[in-house]
Amino acid sequence: MTAKAPVVRSIVTSSPIYYGWVVWLVAIVGMIASAPGQSFSISLFMDFFIEDFGLDRTTVSSLYGAGTFIASLSLTWVGRQLDHIGNRRMGMAIGALFGCVLVLCALISGPIMLLLVFVGIRGLGQGSLTLISSTAIANWFKLNRGRMMAYVILAFALFQGLYVNVLRALLEIMDWRQAFIVLGVTVAAIVVPIFGLLMRDTPEQYGKLPDDADMEAEEDPASPAEESWRLKEALRTPMLWVFMLGRMLPSAWGTGLILHQLSIFAELDHSARVTTETFALMSLFSAASALLAGYLIDRFKPTYIAGLAMMALFCTCLLGMVMRENWQLVAYALVSGLGFGIGSVFDGAVWANLFGRKFQGEIRGFVYTATIIGSAIGPSLFGLSFDYAGGYNAVLALGAGLSLLVAALSVIVPIPKLQHV
Repeated sequence: MTAKAPVVRSIVTSSPIYYGWVVWLVAIVGMIASAPGQSFSISLFMDFFIEDFGLDRTTVSSLYGAGTFIASLSLTWVGRQLDHIGNRRMGMAIGALFGCVLVLCALISGPIMLLLVFVGIRGLGQGSLTLISSTAIANWFKLNRGRMMAYVILAFALFQGLYVNVLRALLEIMDWRQAFIVLGVTVAAIVVPIFGLLMRDTPEQYGKLPDDADMEAEEDPASPAEESWRLKEALRTPMLWVFMLGRMLPSAWGTGLILHQLSIFAELDHSARVTTETFALMSLFSAASALLAGYLIDRFKPTYIAGLAMMALFCTCLLGMVMRENWQLVAYALVSGLGFGIGSVFDGAVWANLFGRKFQGEIRGFVYTATIIGSAIGPSLFGLSFDYAGGYNAVLALGAGLSLLVAALSVIVPIPKLQHV
């Protein structure tokens, strides 16, 4: 370990540019590699699971939700390991495990194995890999943290639009089991070497500061010190709980909308092609919204940003019940993209802005647990609405009402002040 240290240091200190930009690029790779564990990817496999295993939509949705819930329970622990072990080693380990689980998806033979792979791909891909990548950015950037996260979400959103159409084409020329093998090998082959070679944990380890700030200026007693909250301290603030609820609701309804999007659009007389084209358009709007959110988060109170995200969900739920005309499809893509774009940047920037970087792993891990619990509940609610309420209008109306309530709470909740006990 000691012999290798000078080599590790030279990678950062000899870089012709601020090394945070390299970390930022690696984080983009990590975010993109999480795609096979995201709901928009699993949605394309849903009908195969239903047909091949003889299950109804509620059962598959419930298995997906249960797997997501179980996976979420590990994320506070993952966050703590990030604080202690660092993004580099955690990224390599999670990338390798995620790739292996995706390959094992080819062996699914029934509902029990389906549940187990849902636990793996949701916990490792949608949860851990996303958490590692966004935490790395928050460690290396401070003043423009919102905008840096926005650029990552922009790249990810643009990739989504391409990915869903490529995956759909892939599933037309090969068996879904073979497609999982292709995804798993690709993820492991890309993530492990890139994180191992280029990812670094924090700038302070190399005598630097976030944004390449001057170390001596930061050590000036007149400079305000960054507050470092522990999880137990953050849990005492109403804002944490309101904002966490504000991330949980979009996760629940957004996951339900995406996972069941083929069925939702079919109920409104739209084809699979219209569905994926609308999703691609939504990804473009999400990319543009991420840029807007990055600008807003760096300049305005987070309460207003959270309220805006909730109003986007409100409009998404309303349009999801009536989008038969082309202009309604465009409007749906616009408001849902707005919500997804704002929410993603919010997750990557606001927690570190409010509670500091030192213990952000455990705080964000806890929040991610709640967020993924939301994505576990959402698909089941949509499945139940379809099977027992004759469609999706019931669950969409519920989402509209709850989003209005949380929007009001988000705007009025006070900004917390740290009080060490």
